[in-house]
Amino acid sequence: MHNLIHLLPDAIANQIAAGEVVQRPASVVKELLENAIDAGASRIDVYIKNAGKTLIQITDNGCGMSAQDARMCFERHATSKIRQQDDLFNIRTLGFRGEALASIAAVAQVSMRTRLHEEELGVEVEIEASKIKNQQPWAGPGGTTFLIKNLFFNVPARRNFLKSNPVEARHILNEFTRVAIPNHDIYFSLKHNDTDVYDLPPSSLEQRIVSLLGNDLRGKLKKVDEATGYVTIHGFVGDPSVHRKSRGDQYFFVNNRFIKSNYLHHAIAGAFQDFIPKETHPFYVIFLGIDPVHVDINIHPTKTEVKFDDEKTLYVLLQSVIKQSLGAVHNSPEVDFHQSDITRSIYGTTQQRKPGDITIGNYKPKVSPQENIPKGFDWDQLYGQHLNPAAGKEKKVEKTVEKAPTLFGNTPVSKAQIGEEAIIAQFLHSYILMQKDEQLYLIDQYLAHQRILFEKFLKARAGKNLPCQQMLFPQTMEFAPADFVAIREVDSILVKMGFEVKEFGRNTLIVYGMPSGIASGKLKEIFDQVIADVKEAGTTQVADKLFESVVRSVAMRSAVGSRQKMSMIEMKNMVNDLFRCEVPDFAPNGKPTYKVITAVELEAFFR
Repeated sequence: MHNLIHLLPDAIANQIAAGEVVQRPASVVKELLENAIDAGASRIDVYIKNAGKTLIQITDNGCGMSAQDARMCFERHATSKIRQQDDLFNIRTLGFRGEALASIAAVAQVSMRTRLHEEELGVEVEIEASKIKNQQPWAGPGGTTFLIKNLFFNVPARRNFLKSNPVEARHILNEFTRVAIPNHDIYFSLKHNDTDVYDLPPSSLEQRIVSLLGNDLRGKLKKVDEATGYVTIHGFVGDPSVHRKSRGDQYFFVNNRFIKSNYLHHAIAGAFQDFIPKETHPFYVIFLGIDPVHVDINIHPTKTEVKFDDEKTLYVLLQSVIKQSLGAVHNSPEVDFHQSDITRSIYGTTQQRKPGDITIGNYKPKVSPQENIPKGFDWDQLYGQHLNPAAGKEKKVEKTVEKAPTLFGNTPVSKAQIGEEAIIAQFLHSYILMQKDEQLYLIDQYLAHQRILFEKFLKARAGKNLPCQQMLFPQTMEFAPADFVAIREVDSILVKMGFEVKEFGRNTLIVYGMPSGIASGKLKEIFDQVIADVKEAGTTQVADKLFESVVRSVAMRSAVGSRQKMSMIEMKNMVNDLFRCEVPDFAPNGKPTYKVITAVELEAFFR
């Protein structure tokens, strides 16, 4: 009988391990940065080419290695971090399992140059697919340099699963940020294709956070500091004005190791729930210092998930400390809550704007609704409705459909033109009241305009780019590096939708034009939402779904808001455009755009 079980060759075993440890170029950057920090480096320089697919080079001035260690470090489970079983329960280094370098060497062409500071000569080792190709003396500065070339060159199937360069570069920036924040006393630099992305000299934690995550945080970080016998908690939370659209800017560190914890995030989110709008997320960078015996970090290949022996106590402590910090924010004289949009929405101090102060698009009404349309204002661009009959004859007449579908069980609105006589009034400057065939329609103007813009933008994908309205004063927008990479991922989508955006220096864009009918004051909000969507879902979406996601974000942030007075002609145009849509019943977020009350229902109510 033949024996069936045999040992795997080392090369195959390393490739299998690499499937868990090395998922993409960002995984390599993370592992090498952590090794450099464990080696005691005070300066680490990172250079990547083609988002790390072609080259990843990381140089540090750490302790370096001897010639024997330089060969041994590529063996599986070869480590200098642990010696015995008890060491597993007292881990204070970032790496300890001895799998990273072996896994990287199994799927890339690796060159390592290293020298001990007390030695005159170092050594250079070249290894490819787990096989050492060359070893020779090397004269260079003390420390270690890794060159990782052609990642997954021998595993083409894995390479085919990599995303586009902007997506992979964004993942690298995320890993770089997670390492650079807790190690703010180390000099870091990052270059991508010869472009300087980060140059971070040693600084305070607050300065490092601002340098990495954006200047909008400057002066808006509130300190958190608490110590107990079980855990020390310190770091910063953003004041309520810097809430985020997505969960991209929430950072937990346990003993300076970045972790992910939905349980602990829930504790902080609960502390913020009365301070920030719904469907937004707080900003925080929180460090937990805890005895290693109380935490298990060896439960996930990337070591980003950990277990605590007393999570409930940690939850209560964390939420209490954050609430205390937010209480200090509330009492702080440097925050003017009377001028804060957020606190106005929380405490109900929002003041009604006067009708004369209301703007629609870039237009400020100066006439009553009954007067003629102001000369020179392009209502065609705002609602896509041609007010000039002569101009309308030159346009291609859309095919009319007798009836539009409805999900309310009532007689649907005809797609024929609805005249001004059908419009009854505007209620609370938010709802349009319309009569049609013995039915009363209550139309939410904000949700209706979202649906109109959403379908307008969607049609641009199959056809020509939407018209771009040039801005009289182009707007300059600066982003954090990761956000800048995210917005550049959707360049082609923004052009299709009618935006004209050009790069202007480091992490800066200039917006020269935008789709007609969108107020320039909403530009920052639109881009923030697009960035949030790309960060959350862009990496897993194909082009069509990504386009739809961006279109939905722009439509929802560009629509005419509630509490905004509209004239009869504006309301008529909006209603007509709504019922020309393919799906007029619902806004892009699934909320109904209108409700129908029939005459029978009214008669039954009043008996």
